[in-house]
Amino acid sequence: MINNIDFKELESEKYWSFPRNTKKNIRDEAMNMIFSGTYLGARKMDGAYYRLVIDDDGSISLQGRNRSVSGDFLNKYDHVPHLHGFFGSLPSGTCLLGEIYFPDWEGSNHITTIMGCNTSKAIQRQENGEHGAVHYYIFDIWAWAGESYLDKPAKERFKKLEEISQKYQDNYVTYAKYYDGAKLWDKLQEYLADGYEGVVITKKNSKPEPGKRTARKTLKIKKELQDTIDVIVIGANPPTKQYTGKSIGTWEYWFDPIKSKKFKAEIDTYNRFMDGAAIVPVTKNWYNGWAGSLKIGVYKDGKVVQIGNLSGMEDEVLMNWKNYLGKVAEIVAMEIMRDKEGEFSGLRHSRFLRFRDDKIPKECTMEQLL
Repeated sequence: MINNIDFKELESEKYWSFPRNTKKNIRDEAMNMIFSGTYLGARKMDGAYYRLVIDDDGSISLQGRNRSVSGDFLNKYDHVPHLHGFFGSLPSGTCLLGEIYFPDWEGSNHITTIMGCNTSKAIQRQENGEHGAVHYYIFDIWAWAGESYLDKPAKERFKKLEEISQKYQDNYVTYAKYYDGAKLWDKLQEYLADGYEGVVITKKNSKPEPGKRTARKTLKIKKELQDTIDVIVIGANPPTKQYTGKSIGTWEYWFDPIKSKKFKAEIDTYNRFMDGAAIVPVTKNWYNGWAGSLKIGVYKDGKVVQIGNLSGMEDEVLMNWKNYLGKVAEIVAMEIMRDKEGEFSGLRHSRFLRFRDDKIPKECTMEQLL
């Protein structure tokens, strides 16, 4: 119990979404809601909802969204022993809402393989799996240090969450960062361009309503709202030569400019480099003679013009880029940039989605960008 409220028995709040049969332009509606200034939004982590409850007596529960067949919320606290230290550092009388997720392998189905099995199997899969242990993403607060926050508006709860994030940190814990207005819209485009699921927006003055789905109060804005662009692969760009990443100590690809020779790292390569030897780490693509990125274009006035570049492609594509010349690719971009006259001037942060064998290059026109 916290403030005489049994937070372990509260139903989770449900997100509202636009009706499937709505006749309104959903993208414009979402944009209007964001720019109204009455909503706060943070990135939607693609995992599984779990509520953390630390009762006044210090007992800890980690509960999913749904009840079991017996009618109870199952406690999955023992499934995540690596989070016990963080949970134990929080004050009694606390209730936080979050998502259990894999940072490099998002998806609720992946979390089910951990949280949906028995405790020993869950621990074993995290210890032996290639993605390691699950993380906890905290996005809301319903109680803190014995005080219920159910009567506090979202803007106050999220402000308190930001304060907590400065003091209570852990390698396996992240906190939602909230934005509003134009900044939120920019962040949404950034998240979508990076391949994330989208954002959740919440009315600033709204209070928690466990078990309810209140219209236009809390809304998921997902990647389905993002416009896509069809482009033609028209060439390739040379790769960056020198490697400047963080893994230089274990980097495999090197070049000796004196001997004009490429070579794979040996045991003493990094030490020689640090001691001033005339050798340099080079990118994998440069070492192998692959493309660095693809050039993409569309038809304008009957001619193909380049509109940008496409990075982050798979090795097979960059290795055999000539095989993809003339193919149609579906992409998204964080922003379609325009000059002072409103004419198209380029793409910002474009990302590949898929190749389209169902479209021909002539269908990729400048009109889709205008």
